[in-house]
Amino acid sequence: MQGSKLVGGRAGSLSYIAAWMILSNSVIVYNKWILDRFPFFITLTTWHMFFATVATQLLARSTNLVDRNTGMNPRKYLTAILPIGMCYSMSLILSNLVYLYLSMSFIQLLKSIGIRNPEPSVKVLLTVCVIVSGVAISSLGELQFALAGFLIQSAAVGFEAYKNALQQYLLIGESKMSSITLLYYFAPACTVINGVYILCFEFRNLSIARPSGIQPWVFLVNGVLTFGLNIVSVAVIKKTSSVVLTLSGIPKAAILCVFDMVVYSSPITVIQAVGFVIAGAGTYRYSTLTQSQPQKLDEKNEIKYEPFLKGNDEARKSIY
Repeated sequence: MQGSKLVGGRAGSLSYIAAWMILSNSVIVYNKWILDRFPFFITLTTWHMFFATVATQLLARSTNLVDRNTGMNPRKYLTAILPIGMCYSMSLILSNLVYLYLSMSFIQLLKSIGIRNPEPSVKVLLTVCVIVSGVAISSLGELQFALAGFLIQSAAVGFEAYKNALQQYLLIGESKMSSITLLYYFAPACTVINGVYILCFEFRNLSIARPSGIQPWVFLVNGVLTFGLNIVSVAVIKKTSSVVLTLSGIPKAAILCVFDMVVYSSPITVIQAVGFVIAGAGTYRYSTLTQSQPQKLDEKNEIKYEPFLKGNDEARKSIY
């Protein structure tokens, strides 16, 4: 009986990971197609979050999928939900912006790299050196390398990693929110934050831009796919961990690199492929080192991901 439950649990986790890989690659290709015709990456990201906000609000009022009895209060929202929204907004904006600088295949290499915070050791140092070496080798083989794009994608990876860690704390920690419930809370924050960015950076050009020729249904389908990806991404973290999500990015990136080479005729050099393999192997090793110290990491994360919380147990309970 216990063995069948274990197999069923693994099958469920694999199904979530497969759905995430399919949806993620579909959204990436879809977004690239739209941005080639509608180069307003902040506006596109804002549309995604606005769609998620409307969808989760409707679900909260018409179904039982969204649990609003989570003890949410202003302080908890500001210290736990808002940082997720800010990190997610920056991650999405930078991830879309980078397509103006780098090829899709090289972007996927950088996205597949995930760094956490395990105990310092010689093994960790050597593993990080392997990852950095792989990225450096792949950069040398990238025919369309741009330093600005490299820095933008590196920043996006950093924001995404911190966002995933915060999400994991809320999903499997004391709050134990569902994936839809978490999206219900942070999507409005992302929408408002991105709206401010639009006013600062894109509104002027957006108001004078010529019609792109893209039909409204194209944006609608894009919003549906992105909403599904948001739900599945959070579900993967809840069912497995943020480490598994990072590792799943390696085969996902490889699939998208092949797609980019076949469909868009983007050249992938041997040096770039070698660098990708080295960096991927380093990321896998890094993640196994992270998982080998679960108790220490849990103790650290309990402190680190309760932002700005200090004091006794009663004070902590009043917030979480």
